[in-house]
Amino acid sequence: MNEAMHEPTNKKTVDNPSEIFPLLSDETLLNCMHCGLCLPTCPTYSLTNLERYSPRGRIQLTRAIFEGKFNDEKEIQDVSDAINTCLGCLACVTACPAGVDYETIFEAAKDRVQTLENNKPASILKNVVMKHIFPYPARFKAVSRLLYVIQQSPLAQNLPDGLKRAYELAPAFSEHFFDETFTPNPNLESVQFLSGCLMNTAFSEVHAHTATVLEVAGKTVQMPKGQICCGALHAHNGYVSEAKKMAEVNICAFEGSDAPIVTNSAGCGAMMKHYPKLFEEGSEWHKRATSVAKRVRDLSEFLAELNFAPTRKLNVRVTYQDACHLEHGQKIKTQPRTLLRRAFAEVVELNSPECCGSAGIYNLLQPDWSEEFLKLKVEAIQKTKADFVITANPGCLLQLQYGLKEAGVKTKAIHLATALQMAVRG
Repeated sequence: MNEAMHEPTNKKTVDNPSEIFPLLSDETLLNCMHCGLCLPTCPTYSLTNLERYSPRGRIQLTRAIFEGKFNDEKEIQDVSDAINTCLGCLACVTACPAGVDYETIFEAAKDRVQTLENNKPASILKNVVMKHIFPYPARFKAVSRLLYVIQQSPLAQNLPDGLKRAYELAPAFSEHFFDETFTPNPNLESVQFLSGCLMNTAFSEVHAHTATVLEVAGKTVQMPKGQICCGALHAHNGYVSEAKKMAEVNICAFEGSDAPIVTNSAGCGAMMKHYPKLFEEGSEWHKRATSVAKRVRDLSEFLAELNFAPTRKLNVRVTYQDACHLEHGQKIKTQPRTLLRRAFAEVVELNSPECCGSAGIYNLLQPDWSEEFLKLKVEAIQKTKADFVITANPGCLLQLQYGLKEAGVKTKAIHLATALQMAVRG
């Protein structure tokens, strides 16, 4: 966010939920028919068989929160646990025959729970990061550079046990950031590109691979000035007000063009397509958000529209891990598989539809649950005997790399852009 932008305030209005999330209504909360078709798709319910950890159970708890029925500290703590352990994977949305808008319900519930937990030490640290670092590119880059230096130093090898897992899950920050080093090809038609936050500073190589593949397809990326972090982590972790402000900044940065907006992070693309739901229908911001959202394309979606295909197939066995916010959030499932079949001689199905347990920062906030989901995923990957497991989201990529390394599995996890770049470069 532009450094001149006002600092987000710590105060939140919790008496009127509609002021936090205008589209959360009684109708939204009452739309669930309690049919139970979502239950087999919910990772946390499958793990526990407890209703409170199911989508319909969480909907009922959310309704109780917004009706002010929980006042006792123990009750609030219990409700917080049920809400916070939701991965937000949206598998229930795909399964729901009634079209329940669980994403809106989940984000509003997380917002309210976060408000109730603001005084806890972990929440204070999270507030600092979410409110005062992520929305400000200069600050975020400064922190990224500091982390890069730390990762190159002996300090990284002598961390206390409590921090070792977090370090192993963290991305390796780049020495040079993509938006500061990339030069568009003036001879090719431009598409707009979300450089983002972590993708820009810790996955600059994936961005470079994306640009390479797009150039083979006849396009070059152009990064509008003024863009910032998409706000996905904020919306999914109880900072809806901040996500809304960040969406406004990005809408201003990306509007005024008819060019497609290409993203290579499933969570970022899903969030940008979700922007209209942050604003009241019929408002000016809703109209502007809708106009921008209609132009957003995941890399696989965009390449499929171009009928992209490498000139040769690599004689390599690969499998594909569906990122939740690509499969369920953006309803993109066939396009990555089509591209991979054009690029690799052997593409095998993973047969593991569950979330990998990354879910943004879920693997840091809910480590025990996350490890259970990751174990199932790694076992499924091992059965494929693939050389590479390919995914389309940075969080999934880090989670899989960590899990495969810990389990001693030789399969290597890479991003879809990296896989396609391998194919086009032979």
